[in-house]
Amino acid sequence: APKLKDKLTGLEYIYIGPDAHGKVTKRTSGTKLIDDPKGILANTLQPLFTNTMDFGFISYSDQPPDGRSVSNTHGHSKGVLMVDKTTAVWLLHSTPRFPYKREENCFYPLSGTRNAQTFICVTFKYDQFRAIGNVAFNFDDHIPDSFKKDFTDAVNEAGVNPLYNAFQSLTSRGGQQFGSIAKQQSPDDLYFAIASLPEVNSNVLVQTWGGQDDRDKSYCPKNGKDVNNIIYVVTDLGDWEPGNDHSKWCVAKDKPLTCIADVNRADSQFRRPGGALCIDNEKIKNIFNKFLQKPVDCQNIQLFIQMYGTILLYTFSQRLHFSIEQVPRLQDFQLLNSLLCC
Repeated sequence: APKLKDKLTGLEYIYIGPDAHGKVTKRTSGTKLIDDPKGILANTLQPLFTNTMDFGFISYSDQPPDGRSVSNTHGHSKGVLMVDKTTAVWLLHSTPRFPYKREENCFYPLSGTRNAQTFICVTFKYDQFRAIGNVAFNFDDHIPDSFKKDFTDAVNEAGVNPLYNAFQSLTSRGGQQFGSIAKQQSPDDLYFAIASLPEVNSNVLVQTWGGQDDRDKSYCPKNGKDVNNIIYVVTDLGDWEPGNDHSKWCVAKDKPLTCIADVNRADSQFRRPGGALCIDNEKIKNIFNKFLQKPVDCQNIQLFIQMYGTILLYTFSQRLHFSIEQVPRLQDFQLLNSLLCC
């Protein structure tokens, strides 16, 4: 959850577990928060804190902890891949500078409290390791000799034979079906690519960070699938706008798919490599569907522009601008007008 004045510290979170069957569990200030050294995220990273000879990992991010500048040829991607002799654990996330340090008392960056983020952690059998290979900026690793060839082969294979907007089926250790989607460097929208894949073939509702000047509006082509932004997130922890939410994900309207992604819907990011991990689970999709409020319908955008022209709305809390193109319904005008700032 994001840091919201007098409401949230930025460390509360909602957890959806593999055995919860779509149940949302709140963790508020009375329980372990996201940065707790004994909490669920720290426990997941415990092998990373205590390296052993039969364990290897790679941390990758376009925003590493040391502040290094990363070329746009690298993916706008963040994650940790951990392996032992039988298992591969893939943790995809949206948090810059995470993990901050390989220490259980200092792994979560303070900057991570500013906006809402997402983490998805999946355990696979080791034989699916190569299918997980990412072209990303590796900023930290521990690769014992026993794993070195597999790591090297996976990275080289991904670089030489990149999957372009391909849906690669994966199965978790527990039998849950996933699909991994890789978008290489091209001027394409990842979410339109997802919607257009034969395995998806559905309109999608999208949440990505709203803090970019070149954030793209909803896209509804005459011949193709619609990509609809949303302008409000509603959860059991609270409600917030995309400007407070750094997560990137979408749900398919016509399929039981929820995709956790790593690229924003912005012109400056369309040329960046990126990807998504989609889970095929109706109950999970229904949970995320409830988070999405006020989808921006392309038809209503044009009607609003015809009646009111273009208006810039500035919020008091962040340096953002929203054009009227992002307003879905005429009845929302009164609410949004109250946000106008001098």
